[in-house]
Amino acid sequence: MKLTTYRPWLLLWLGLTAFPVAWAQMPGGDTPAPLLTLDEALRIAIRGNRDIQISGLNITKAQEMVAQARTNYLPNFQTFVLAGWPLQSVNFTVPAGVLGTFPSTGPIPAKNVAIQSPVQFGALLSGSATQPLTQIYKVSLAVEQARLGIGLAKEGLRAQEQETARQVKEAYYQVAQLQAQVASAKAAVQALMELSKLMEQRLSQQTVLASDSLSVNAKLKQQRYQLLVAQDAFEVQKQNLNRLLGRDLRTPFSVETPPFGTLAEWDLEAARKQALEQRPELGEARFQTQIAQMDVRRERAKYIPDFGVQVGYLGFQNMTFLPHNGGYAGFVFQWQPFDWGFKKHRIVELKATTGQKALTEQDAEQRVLLEVEDKFRKLGESRMLLEAQADQREAEQVKLREVTSRYNQQAALLSDLLQQQAAVSQAEAQYQQAVAGFWTARAEFEKAIGAE
Repeated sequence: MKLTTYRPWLLLWLGLTAFPVAWAQMPGGDTPAPLLTLDEALRIAIRGNRDIQISGLNITKAQEMVAQARTNYLPNFQTFVLAGWPLQSVNFTVPAGVLGTFPSTGPIPAKNVAIQSPVQFGALLSGSATQPLTQIYKVSLAVEQARLGIGLAKEGLRAQEQETARQVKEAYYQVAQLQAQVASAKAAVQALMELSKLMEQRLSQQTVLASDSLSVNAKLKQQRYQLLVAQDAFEVQKQNLNRLLGRDLRTPFSVETPPFGTLAEWDLEAARKQALEQRPELGEARFQTQIAQMDVRRERAKYIPDFGVQVGYLGFQNMTFLPHNGGYAGFVFQWQPFDWGFKKHRIVELKATTGQKALTEQDAEQRVLLEVEDKFRKLGESRMLLEAQADQREAEQVKLREVTSRYNQQAALLSDLLQQQAAVSQAEAQYQQAVAGFWTARAEFEKAIGAE
């Protein structure tokens, strides 16, 4: 057997079995792109992901709501100005004796007095400063509830960070898978090109059939099509990962093979415990219950009358028959003693809402535990399928080597060889699918246990 006869099929076999080596190769050109590790991608996403930044702004909004509520501790200032020209003169008469009749002076005024105000510019000024007293308790409840909003916003941020981490992991795994597919497809194309040249030489020497040469050329075109599909999917998935990282879509990078790990790394009971401590959904449910309880307390506080201290000023400018300036100091009291049971029914309604939130919190805990167990089992299933597909892929590759050897010894037909090569490609695709399924299951399990 000549070396030139065996060499193309050796290249083909090496191209199809070079899958583990191809992970670390950048298939997009001669110059390798910068390596992006999974840990580095997660760090970049925490800083640059836009959804995380949006959730972070909710914390700022909640903090400002606390600051807004605290301003109600301070005095309330009110000013009022009414200025302008009257449309007509204000005329009225003071009747004689309206101010009283005295023996020494007689009636005051002694006769009717006509008062006429000129049509001129005038103004009414008033201002007041009110310091709440009994309302301070109500304000403290509002501040405490607003602070609960900060905790709720922080839990929302943690939830978004965990969801983004899951999305980044899945996207990274898909990029790694597609990167390997592109490298494997390139090696297969190169091997088929070598075989195509050899078949042309043999065809010119009339040592092979024309149909054999056409079959190899058809297989080469199919493999080039598969390479193109893999390259397109690879580029799109890279842009999707860049978007999740908050970077320019065309930022170049390459990825590495993440370790598969073993199921022994994860204990179900430890996973359940970690989920109860780390899942932000449970924290959100607890804060929602506390906020509902605070609504009940604030509604009850409405039974307390509003009482405060107030100082004020009242002035009439350019009005000759009214005092120009006046001031006062005193108390402000406001209370609604009868509301026909409105506050009572409102409190009952809010208590029912609190009960709903408490039940929701309990159900959220059960759903988290159920999700952890489900994702743990799915992870074990995907790992077992991955091992089975790996064995199947290895078996098909061994068969390909055997058929290749038989073909070079003229003990097998070219159709048998191409059929086995197709079986190897199918086994490779199934293995790749199993790898993707395992990584997806792993990312979902890590999110289920609240991994940061």
